[in-house]
Amino acid sequence: MKVLLIVFVFCISAQGTVLGEDAPDLVILNAKIHTVASKKVRKGGIAIKDGRIIKVDHTYKIRNMMVRETKRVDARGRLVVPGFNDSHTHFMAIGNLFTSIDLSRVRDPGQIPSMLRHYVRFLPKGRWIQGGNWDSSNWNPERLPTRHLIDAATPETPVLLYGPSAEIALANSKALELAGIEKGKKAPLGGKIEIDSEGEPTGVLRGTAILLVRGQIPRLASKQFDEVGETATNYAASLGVTSVQDMHSDYMAETLRELSRKGKLKTRVYDCTPLSQWKRLADRGIQRASGDGFVREGCLKSLAFSDRGATEDLYKNISAADRAGLQVMIHAIGSSANRNILNIYERVITENGKRDRRFRSEHAARLSATEISRFGRLNIVPSLQPRLFGGYEPYRSLIESGAPIAFGSDATMTDFDPLAGVHYAVTRGRPSERLAVHEAVRLYTLGSAYAEFQEDEKGTIEKGKYADVVLLSENIFEIPKEEIRNVRVEMTIVNGEIVYDARQRR
Repeated sequence: MKVLLIVFVFCISAQGTVLGEDAPDLVILNAKIHTVASKKVRKGGIAIKDGRIIKVDHTYKIRNMMVRETKRVDARGRLVVPGFNDSHTHFMAIGNLFTSIDLSRVRDPGQIPSMLRHYVRFLPKGRWIQGGNWDSSNWNPERLPTRHLIDAATPETPVLLYGPSAEIALANSKALELAGIEKGKKAPLGGKIEIDSEGEPTGVLRGTAILLVRGQIPRLASKQFDEVGETATNYAASLGVTSVQDMHSDYMAETLRELSRKGKLKTRVYDCTPLSQWKRLADRGIQRASGDGFVREGCLKSLAFSDRGATEDLYKNISAADRAGLQVMIHAIGSSANRNILNIYERVITENGKRDRRFRSEHAARLSATEISRFGRLNIVPSLQPRLFGGYEPYRSLIESGAPIAFGSDATMTDFDPLAGVHYAVTRGRPSERLAVHEAVRLYTLGSAYAEFQEDEKGTIEKGKYADVVLLSENIFEIPKEEIRNVRVEMTIVNGEIVYDARQRR
């Protein structure tokens, strides 16, 4: 009996040692998990280590893997899905959205602080907010807003908001401080610094006095690009977007890499370069989907042309880029544009031989039945944006053709929120073409991952894949489809790290 007890204790000790070495860094417990690898939602948990998913199983089994150092997320029965992957966006432009606020529709000055708080959430400390264009016709002209209205929402963020003309503006206390505007400050000729009954600046500036503050706003330069990127990645995390395929950041690639080195990049970026520059990538030895886990290159973008000469030049560039092992994606709207692109793609495939190239048509809008069938036959990726064309794309027909669809937003042209795209895909357009919710989620995750040669790394919640997952406020598979647009992201995890937690912002 004593021998048996010693053996039992030894086994427990040995097991503890193994668990200590292989224990997860983070676990998610008590979740409803939609892995995308299966249509079904399963109850259970997820174990994560070194940025990868190491197990998806029953909660009690995941809990048994924990050690003292393991971080724990209790999903409390909420839905967990793979991180969303936007297959067509203008990522750095998104970062610029939060430096300019539009107040033209504000009817009550009391709304301004909450609007500013929303912007401040995503901006790096110290980055300016500008904009304004308020319509004061519905406001009391004797009670214009002052810095005190907006100071609490922007304690460390300098703000300069213009009125209905450039002759009047409102600055917060931080902006006044940076401009050296304090009690007793004289306004320049042609300007006015409004003051209160005690002689303190109210924040309302007129005429040339505005230049005192505007002169403190840095011009957008390379040193500010990191702020733009940080703003974009912060916003993406709040929407559950863990990967983007950026149509407009080729000149920002090094900025994104620097953010990644600093641990500030919360979004995996596939950085696309103009097609005309294919040789620059080829000369650097870059092929499609080259790079690390966060910033990759190798995709080339261009527009479709109907002019014969331009079409021939496009063919030559596509063919050369394809021989160099690069991925090509062409923006094509309309049956004629898509027909021309499909003709070029088919010609290049025939001439350059078979390989896994995954040519893409960005937007692939207004397709005829003939083009739809060719997408499937040629394995061309239609990169679609449900909100851009009101949800009227032929999703069902493309799926039945065998085409590998990817979903995105085309932000900043439309809403960056992937759940808005899912909502459109399942509720708008022709009923015969609408998708089931699980299909729309699949196209916004695994479909987009396939479009960038990353289906083995992300897009599903499975062992060995990147630990990029999102916790939602509601189960989008159970609620009425029209309510999907109201669902919010509760938590976003990228590479095993919590990069957004709504509970900490309440």
